[in-house]
Amino acid sequence: MAAKTMNLNLVQEMVTNYKSKQYLSIVTNTINPMPIDAQSVWFELNALKEFITAIEEEAARHPEFGLENFGVRFYYSAYPKNDLWGDSGYEDLADLLNNSSTSQYEKLHTLIAVPTAKMKGVDSDFNPYDTATYTGKKPVGAGLAIMAENHGSLVPPNGPMGAWF
Repeated sequence: MAAKTMNLNLVQEMVTNYKSKQYLSIVTNTINPMPIDAQSVWFELNALKEFITAIEEEAARHPEFGLENFGVRFYYSAYPKNDLWGDSGYEDLADLLNNSSTSQYEKLHTLIAVPTAKMKGVDSDFNPYDTATYTGKKPVGAGLAIMAENHGSLVPPNGPMGAWF
């Protein structure tokens, strides 16, 4: 399968649209002031490959569900306040808490990747580690963990070195 392409000018236009509209609205908001926000998230390719492989391998353990057309839904999200990161329930942010540049991630946009599969004709979120979600039903419970990927590198606070847009 050949990699898809996009017209460079269209990519530039779309990034500029975001920066001149959504990003500008965020950093000029007077109700919830944000002096900066992330404009991009970089993920290590091996981390993404491992995430995709884990989805495929875990779902393959349960062929009786007939799941197909796996995908990844990226949710726009924002990091919580830094002073909470050491609390119970925030353990997944511990490695960020101990890194000087990532401690500046407080309230910044990020992406959270969640596995999806086609269920009854709908691309539905699911947790490959929990067959109870193989019907698309969202799990419930205190302290529950799901398969998800988040730890990318935000710009800012990290420098934009290497970024084209």
